[in-house]
Amino acid sequence: MQAKELKEEVGAGKDIMIVDVREHDEYEKGEKMDEATNIPMGQMFIEASQGRLPKDKKIITVCKSGTRCQIVAKELKEKGYDIEFLEGGMDAWKAE
Repeated sequence: MQAKELKEEVGAGKDIMIVDVREHDEYEKGEKMDEATNIPMGQMFIEASQGRLPKDKKIITVCKSGTRCQIVAKELKEKGYDIEFLEGGMDAWKAE
């Protein structure tokens, strides 16, 4: 998903879950989205395996540049989640 599209969905109040998959220390030091919850990449896989992520809600993953969030989205999509990633991550979000 492109940053512009995500900003439109957030602005329209769409029922989506935005998850920042950066490690806690990186998340705390970096730019943040008010709408995002921080669940590090490794923890996302644990949360999914234990059924603690919604399968009935669209999830958008975010990281700094788009690599980690793409990996998480690809893996969880294969497990049946309605999930996308923010192309370019927070770098793209800030530039939009």
